[in-house]
Amino acid sequence: MKTALITGANSGLGLATARALAQRSVNLILLCRSERKGREAQLSIQQANPAVRVDLITADLADLASVRRATVQVREQYDTLNVLINNAGYTPARIEFTPEGIEKSFFASHIGHFVLTHELLDLLKKSATATEPARVVTLSSAAYLGGRTSRFFRRIETLSPTLAYCDDKLANLLFAKELAKRTAGQNIVSYSVHPGAVKTNFGADTPGFLGKVFALVGPLMRTPERGAETSIFLASAPLKAIGERNNGAYFADSRPKTTYNGDITDEKAAWLWEKSLVYL
Repeated sequence: MKTALITGANSGLGLATARALAQRSVNLILLCRSERKGREAQLSIQQANPAVRVDLITADLADLASVRRATVQVREQYDTLNVLINNAGYTPARIEFTPEGIEKSFFASHIGHFVLTHELLDLLKKSATATEPARVVTLSSAAYLGGRTSRFFRRIETLSPTLAYCDDKLANLLFAKELAKRTAGQNIVSYSVHPGAVKTNFGADTPGFLGKVFALVGPLMRTPERGAETSIFLASAPLKAIGERNNGAYFADSRPKTTYNGDITDEKAAWLWEKSLVYL
């Protein structure tokens, strides 16, 4: 039986992904910031398939000490980890900065997931085989189009929540791309995902232009179940169906897609990785 860890699994895409994997007989570790919401999700997922193990670990991706405590817990309690889905993310209602001077949503979405993944790499490698590699699926978005690496790691007081979100999603895509390169030959595959425009609570408190966009397009958005399909595909489909040459690729609608942002280069991906290493 495989085991998958999903961040932000208490609602929306994460919850839909967890339920679907439970129905595919995958044991689950739910990494959630809120214990109360996590417990509610845990019960809901367990009902989807009482035969699987569903555990909850609480952690705040914007707090690296919290992330490290969670990874110690995972390594102590589990002998295998086959799939890591870096799903959690949010659109900030207002721009805030961490004590490190990094915009908070970027810190949680990229740096938090970077540290989480790094701390679990040995367990992923240990769980992988030549025929069934461990998988890391990182949620990005078509919003990567508006992202710029020149804003990464900078304290920009005038940054808008919209552009902060775009930067987060570009970082997620670049991280997935570089992870594939750094783990080549180690039986780990890495992908980034655009789930489509999904109707969840995501962005519900977002002010300004982006909040109006979310409100206007809400009726046209996909359900979380539909939006989770690509993550589920990458987490569970045979590698042949995904395509071995697509390691590191950006996927939408369960297919690899061409990206259109001049900052998506091997050099920028390597630069982001090196800049992120200071937080380990």
